[in-house]
Amino acid sequence: MRLCMISLDAVARPDAGRLLGLPALSALAENGAFCDNVKTVYPTLTYPIHTSLITGCYPRTHGIGHNQPFQPDTPPEMRKWFWSVKDMKVKTLYQAAKEKGLDVASILWPVSGKNRFVRRNFPEVLPLPGENAALKMIRYGSPEWILRMEACYGKTRKSIKQPDLDDYATLLCEKLYASRRPPDVLTVHLVDCDAMRHKYGAESEKAHAAMERLDRRVGRIVEAVKKAGLYEDMLFCIVSDHGQQDAPNGILLDRELQAACGARAQSLGMGAYIFGDDLTAARNALEKNIQAWGIKTIFGEEELKALHAPAHVRLAVDALPGCCFIDRKEATFGEHGFGLDCPQARTLLWLSGPGIRAGHRIPEANLIDIAPTLAWALNLSLPDAEGIILQDLFIPR
Repeated sequence: MRLCMISLDAVARPDAGRLLGLPALSALAENGAFCDNVKTVYPTLTYPIHTSLITGCYPRTHGIGHNQPFQPDTPPEMRKWFWSVKDMKVKTLYQAAKEKGLDVASILWPVSGKNRFVRRNFPEVLPLPGENAALKMIRYGSPEWILRMEACYGKTRKSIKQPDLDDYATLLCEKLYASRRPPDVLTVHLVDCDAMRHKYGAESEKAHAAMERLDRRVGRIVEAVKKAGLYEDMLFCIVSDHGQQDAPNGILLDRELQAACGARAQSLGMGAYIFGDDLTAARNALEKNIQAWGIKTIFGEEELKALHAPAHVRLAVDALPGCCFIDRKEATFGEHGFGLDCPQARTLLWLSGPGIRAGHRIPEANLIDIAPTLAWALNLSLPDAEGIILQDLFIPR
């Protein structure tokens, strides 16, 4: 059995009806299993969640607790991200597949840079000001393959922004399945809807148009699998990480905390981690200004432990609806980073392929269940996984 895992960034349970009304995604739901009630992980950020998707572990265990390391005195536009797989602490599906002798490819998957278990790798790495995007991609990805794809198809890509980058990612998937050695395992991360929601708003026409483009891209990848004669042996797994909400009220929480007690805030969007030498003073400041600073909930150590948050985080906050925590004065639209009680923290899962019950509806699941379920289906070993195997999705072997 082969695996094609496609992540649709920034769609969630409230989007299920719209997405199931589109041809490619509705066909996958009809031919397989579907769940619109997958509990994601805290924090609801892309990089921690995508690491959980390929490890089956919570951020407290796998070590990716944010999109970025904490860099409080670095300008926001210059901050590094968790681009490299070396930042993870546990075994991934990539490693498990490679150890089994499978050929692995990955397109725009977060925290996948410099991954020796991925033979053809086009990782998600963002150029910082002054950096060359192509050189950075080559440094973190598979140089020979990336250069060959660029030479053949680079001119078809209008830009490295969305939706152009997702179109190129889909083209790379098509070329991988048309190649002499199609991958046994492929992961691809499609970011179009996330970009549109951030820029134009969670329920904007641009965001809805992006969902239609996502469906067409999924359809193209499925069609490429069929053309390659691999469809009967392919397990399709379509996932999402989080939704978004409109949060136009941006609050400079880091500035406010510094002035009040010397503590610092690391923004999650609609949430924040709080750091400092005196967290008691920080909590007192948060409680005193809870409404003025747009705070809904304050999480202490016990609450964060229950959320499986990163171990180094001992204090955090969740924002009131419509509010978000920003690092500089800027316009804000769609955001995430909210707590797990938010409707957009329930995500989506499609599974279709050999052995999957057709038309099955899964009442609920945890996002950390996905990786161990895929590992079990492919007879791979994923010993660090904290989720369970969703065996009810499969016809008994």
